[in-house]
Amino acid sequence: MFAVIRYVTIIAIIILCVYTYPYLNPHNISSFVKDNGTMAPLVFMLITAVRPTLFFLPSLGLTIVAGVLFGTVWGTVYVVIGGAFSTLVGFYFAKWLGRDAVKSLVKKNKLFAEIEKRSIMYGKNAVLYMRLFNLPWDIVSYWAGLSGVRFKDFYLASVIPLVPVSFLYTYFGSHVFKPTSLGFIVSLLIMFVMGAAPYIKARYNSPAGIE
Repeated sequence: MFAVIRYVTIIAIIILCVYTYPYLNPHNISSFVKDNGTMAPLVFMLITAVRPTLFFLPSLGLTIVAGVLFGTVWGTVYVVIGGAFSTLVGFYFAKWLGRDAVKSLVKKNKLFAEIEKRSIMYGKNAVLYMRLFNLPWDIVSYWAGLSGVRFKDFYLASVIPLVPVSFLYTYFGSHVFKPTSLGFIVSLLIMFVMGAAPYIKARYNSPAGIE
């Protein structure tokens, strides 16, 4: 049943994206946010909050979209609010589904198994490390919900880095239509370094038996 809902939703989103693509430019986006007033950020925060139950909406992509739609400052605010709720939802959603169900739903994503291995490497700092280097947000939440990590420890280690990480990606999103700007280039470079760092560190500093 989950698979059917997932694929139907994916198809609907693809059709929507194809239909709306010609209208996705800075002027039209700005007009959309202005015309929809408070509804636009409320809908965005709601989607962000329930994202862990959808299995396919990338947190990184939504954060960049927030920068495009709302700018850096308000985009960061909305992402942090929605992300604070989505972190809680992901943790308890995984507990509710159980290990077998979650692993079957994300079995094609090798990062779940990789996260389990890296959690052994980094011990009690694993969640903070994963958040700072922006490993897939929801998969980390699923892992934490199934791993026996105390919710308080998990939540604090998630929410503290949520602000700077959200700021970085919304800042990038706010410059996405200015690919030659210094802001775009610098934020893209920082994102690349943050994304590559865990894999470089794992390759050259792995304890025996982890690789």
